[in-house]
Amino acid sequence: MNMDPELLFDMVHATVPKALHPNILIVGSLAAAFFHRERLSGQAVATKDADVVVQPAGALDECVAIAKELLAADWTRIEDCYPCDKPEPVKALRVFRLQPKGIEAFFVELLGLPSSDQVENAVWTACKLDDGWYCVPSFRYMALLGSDRRPTKFGIEHASPPLMALSNLLSHPEVGTDRMSGLIHGRKILRSAKDLGRVLALARLEPGELGTWVPIWTSALQTHFPTEAAALAARAGKGIAELLRTPAALEEAHFTTSVGLLRGHDVTPDQLVIQGKRLQVDVIEPVIEALGLIGSRAAR
Repeated sequence: MNMDPELLFDMVHATVPKALHPNILIVGSLAAAFFHRERLSGQAVATKDADVVVQPAGALDECVAIAKELLAADWTRIEDCYPCDKPEPVKALRVFRLQPKGIEAFFVELLGLPSSDQVENAVWTACKLDDGWYCVPSFRYMALLGSDRRPTKFGIEHASPPLMALSNLLSHPEVGTDRMSGLIHGRKILRSAKDLGRVLALARLEPGELGTWVPIWTSALQTHFPTEAAALAARAGKGIAELLRTPAALEEAHFTTSVGLLRGHDVTPDQLVIQGKRLQVDVIEPVIEALGLIGSRAAR
């Protein structure tokens, strides 16, 4: 189903209890499509999934409380969200995926904003409701999304496109072999191709100069990963560089952007390669340099 991203934001605003609005941050394809809605000329977003990161960082209790409050407000679990009778294995537990009763246009998926001490790339935490066990996943580099949050007229914030791009880059330092569990337009796609393709789409849609991303990345890396900022910046371009020189993975990235954020823009694989090289020169290399200079001054 394709939906107007502004309408989806309005529906989330209207159906999520107002007291919960400060705790939720919209991320992913819905956030990207909403931010770029003018450049996309009213193009619908092909998702029903409103990814929601629950703030503040490490707020597992808030995730559970939000799930309980939504269910108390007559929301329902979607078909693949069901309780398990024990907390192990945690990766087999179902993520909270809830929708307003009688509304099938969207559902929210609850994710945790990682705590500052999370070192694993992904953590699944078991949590219990009255009917059984579920889980809340948190992805380490989504910690960056706690910075540069973008307000909306609906009183609900969404993640910064530059930091969604950086989070995806750091999550995929190599192309790898992991594939999506679901199909995208009938195809089982490399997870890295989908996520790194979105990075290229976000860079392509940037309304200003890509160089404006440099201070945003630099500040967020210093804030959330102060002892690793320079090292993380240095690895940020590795996955995208591998993608650009791997024809099969690049084709999959092109496919996902063509049916996703760049649908109707007639962007070719060669143009994606050019966009990736611009990202390296205009953003990644200056951030590495900036953090190196900052580190040198701090060492004096």
